[in-house]
Formats: sequence, structure tokens, C-alpha cells
Amino acid sequence: MAVPLNDVLASTLEHHHFTYGWLNPVMGLAFAAAGSFLGLSASRYARAATSPGGRLRWTLLAALAIGGVGIWMMHFIAMVGFTVTGADIAYDPELTAASFALAVAAVGIGLFVSGGKRAGWPRLILGGLVCGAGVVGMHYTGMAAVATGGRVHYDPLLVAASIVVAVVASTVALRFTAVVDRRGSMALASAVMSVAVVGMHYTGMAAVQVQGPPRADVAGISPLVLLLPILILAMIAIVGMVFGVLASPALDAIPPGDRNDRPSATVRLADAAGQ
Repeated sequence: MAVPLNDVLASTLEHHHFTYGWLNPVMGLAFAAAGSFLGLSASRYARAATSPGGRLRWTLLAALAIGGVGIWMMHFIAMVGFTVTGADIAYDPELTAASFALAVAAVGIGLFVSGGKRAGWPRLILGGLVCGAGVVGMHYTGMAAVATGGRVHYDPLLVAASIVVAVVASTVALRFTAVVDRRGSMALASAVMSVAVVGMHYTGMAAVQVQGPPRADVAGISPLVLLLPILILAMIAIVGMVFGVLASPALDAIPPGDRNDRPSATVRLADAAGQ
């Protein structure tokens, strides 16, 4: 029986995750840390708000910071360093946008499902599962958006490992958003969260194999073309959130037991945001 020509020519194509050296992982880690810190800050103000509208506004901001900046931007920046030898790389803009929406929605739903500090472990674990599933969906939707010039295959064991890392990291992150009250603790929590996000991404990427022969006719947009506008939007979002958090009175000076017992400036600000 004749062997198809494509099977004869098929081979595993060489690919790289660190095409630009340590630039991409370091930048990705920085975005993950910034998004985590801003998200934890927003979560504190969500807990301080007394009106449902104020809590909703701050919770959505936390979801945008953690999901959009901390998780998705880390993923995209790291993916810019992914190249395949002898093949072009292009991105489907619709699937790329869908992966961003999945990341923000996953964190937002996870925050609402897990509840606050007084919520029990069953709700936290459920929230972690929901959020982790969304983060995994974001990662592999983002990968589906990438045209590599070949066929992408995944090592099932490493995919399973990336799912476990995503669920555990999401559960820990949701717990941090519920209990971290001091900026010193937030910095440490942000470091833990950012390392977990980067670890999940590269665990998932380690599962990737690209089979040839490579095609030159990839459809989509070059990642380097997408990089500049996405970086500009991300920096605008980060600067806006930084100013929003810095303009809010610090909660560190208020004893934890008093935060819900008196109408502090922070509570008034959070309530006003929901009106």
C-alpha cells in the first residue's frame, strides 16, 4: 500500500518558546505581578464597600486586573516569544479576543462563586474549579488562535499537569482576594500568584509539538503587529487602575474590625462608584 506523500514529509518541526531570550518571560512575569497586585487592591475595596453596586464595580475591576492584565497579558507576551523554525506565525484576531474575554470572565465568575472571607471551603474550591477551567480555556483558545504553518499536537500528560496547576493557582488566588488586607502581604501574594501564572503557561506550552511539513500560507495577523496596540491598551489600563487605587484612601490605617463599622472615606468612595 502506498504511503501518502504528506505522511512521508511529516516531521516534528523545531519550535522555540524563548526566541528573544528572557525578555518575554520577564515581561510576562511583570504583567502578572502588576495585574495580581492591582486585582488584590481592588478586592480590598470591594470588601470595604457597603452597597451592592460598589462591590460589583470593584469586583469587576479586580477581574479585569487579574484576568486581563495578570493572566491574559502574561500569556500574550510569552506567546510572542513562540516561533517555529521555517514557518510563519499568525494570529486569528477573533479567537485572540475570545481568549481575553475568557480570562476576565473566568476570574470574575470565580470571585462571585467563591464569595468573601466568611465563605466556606466548598465555595472556594468550586470557585477555583470554575476559574481554573476558564484559565485553561483561555490558554488553549489562545493557542487555537495561532497559525504555526504546521499541525499542533499536545502531550496529554503535560496538558493534564497544566490543568492541575491552573486550578490550584486559581484557588489560591481566590483565597488571597478574600483574606489579604495589608499591602505588604499583597506584594507577597502577588509574587506567588504571578509565579503560578507563568508556571501554568509554560507547563501548557511544554505540551506543544508542531508537526510538518510547514506551510507558508498562514492566515491571520503577525503577533508583532498586534503587540504594539495591545501593549498600549494594557499600559492605559494599568495606569488607570493605579491612579484609581492610589486615589483611594489606604485601608492599612483602619483596624480590620472597624472597617465595616464606620463610614470611612474608602467605603464612601466604593459606594459612590456603584451609584
